[in-house]
Amino acid sequence: MNAFARGALSLLAACATGTGVLAATAAPAAAAPTAATARTASSTLALMVYDQTGAAPRMSLLTCDPVGGAHPQAAGACAAAASVNGHLGVLDLNPHGACTREYQPVTASALGSWEGRPVRYSETFSNRCEMLRQTGPLFDF
Repeated sequence: MNAFARGALSLLAACATGTGVLAATAAPAAAAPTAATARTASSTLALMVYDQTGAAPRMSLLTCDPVGGAHPQAAGACAAAASVNGHLGVLDLNPHGACTREYQPVTASALGSWEGRPVRYSETFSNRCEMLRQTGPLFDF
């Protein structure tokens, strides 16, 4: 397990302890979920942003439907993820935005689920501006 996965799991566990987001409970067997229930499944993403300076990574937990978690811009971040149905690799919210060409790499990663479907995303951008240009408020914390 890589450092991101360990950090994300730790973040999810810590947040779940206080919010019950990931509470594991035994439940009787139920019928298979229908398409309607699959669309309303909660979405939870452990988000991490780190650069190559050696500074500690920044992390945040985002929950959507209902909107919440520790993300400072949860509603906007949920809207960004919803705009691509949780397929974060295709996000490009401001394709014509302008950023400087400085090279200060930053990596944005997400681990969790979107409407019951597993999400695992990691991308390195040439700088923070490029990351925010493409992902909007999702990794802006």
